[in-house]
Amino acid sequence: MSTSNLISSLTTIQKQLILYVCPLWLIFGTVGCLFNLIVFSRRPLRSSSCCIYFFAASVGHLVTLSVGLGSLLHSLNNPDPQTQSLLFCKIRGYLFQISIILSRWFIAFACIDRFASTSMNIRLRNFAKPKIAYRIIPIIILIWSIICIHRLIFYEIKGTLCGIVNNIGAAFYHTAYVIFAVGLFPTITMSTCAYYIRQNLALRQQRRMQLVLGNAHHNSLDQQVLRMLFVQIICYVIFTLPQMGNLIFSTISVTITNRSAEYLAIEKFVLFLAELMLYLFGVTTFYLYTLTSRTFRSELMKLFHCHRHCCKHRIMPAIIDSIINTPVHN
Repeated sequence: MSTSNLISSLTTIQKQLILYVCPLWLIFGTVGCLFNLIVFSRRPLRSSSCCIYFFAASVGHLVTLSVGLGSLLHSLNNPDPQTQSLLFCKIRGYLFQISIILSRWFIAFACIDRFASTSMNIRLRNFAKPKIAYRIIPIIILIWSIICIHRLIFYEIKGTLCGIVNNIGAAFYHTAYVIFAVGLFPTITMSTCAYYIRQNLALRQQRRMQLVLGNAHHNSLDQQVLRMLFVQIICYVIFTLPQMGNLIFSTISVTITNRSAEYLAIEKFVLFLAELMLYLFGVTTFYLYTLTSRTFRSELMKLFHCHRHCCKHRIMPAIIDSIINTPVHN
């Protein structure tokens, strides 16, 4: 296959994936994230500090889907703004990176929160409170907004590729930072906390430190939140592995001088596929929550019932008023 044919084939495949896959993921992901925000803002779930982190993570997922998939869909029938405007290339990459990292670290802190809540140490349990979560979330946002700023400095455009292209030092730093900040550290944090959470729960059971009947509902909510957390950890690892492999590949490729147009096309296509997998973490959260938590499903159904009830009460007075005010003709 000639170079021009290969580049044309990869471009066609990418456009087909954007045309048929991205709209579905954007619709289901956006709707799911919006439902997450509504349900987690309801009183029964808002009382859990872990659910506050879930709420913040859903905001991050929503930004990731909007910034990432929105620009991809725009490039279908228009020139790709990432390769046309250096400013857009930098800002889009910066916002995309921040939202992805924040959503991951909010889940990681949700794991830390659950570890603290199941601990035998009273001081550690005090960490798992809503007021602590409200303080930690802005700190996490500030820290990662500063750490990610290198994308605004070193991103550039080369051909059809928007990224760190020629600066080997920046490319190595970016790879190490993403591998550790997005891949290893959150995964290690989540896995370690999951292990100790199970240990703490087993220790509670052995010592017969079960909650009293008055807190039975809260205990049930805690168990459901843990299930939601464990499922997210598994999905996070699965959806992040391709990106880690792609980063290693991209870093090695930077050391190769005079890369051909064919090589750059393959690199861009692999980057696209890895990025496409990253979106799945945000797309699937609502459906994972719905499947794993009875309380989440219950609050979701209450939301729908409340909407139907409100609509009914709005429609009926309007009908009655129209009947009353209709003139009677003799």
